[in-house]
Amino acid sequence: MSESQNSLKNTVQAWNEEGRLYVVVGLIAAILSLVFIPLFGLLAVYCGYKLYDTQEKTVLSILMAGLGGFGFLFWVYFLTTV
Repeated sequence: MSESQNSLKNTVQAWNEEGRLYVVVGLIAAILSLVFIPLFGLLAVYCGYKLYDTQEKTVLSILMAGLGGFGFLFWVYFLTTV
């Protein structure tokens, strides 16, 4: 069982070093913030920031943070006007 956990930990660390972890989690969070739970938008903004900060991927991080922020702010606007 510890080999399985160690392997999973190594896989996550490898994804994190290449920035894929932030991309996958951020895009899923951005999509979920537009459709279901607006708080996931904040997670997408954070992942976009970390992707820009660590990997210097500008376009993808701006797109991810923008979608997440838009999803969050849209739901806040919608809930305040109802």
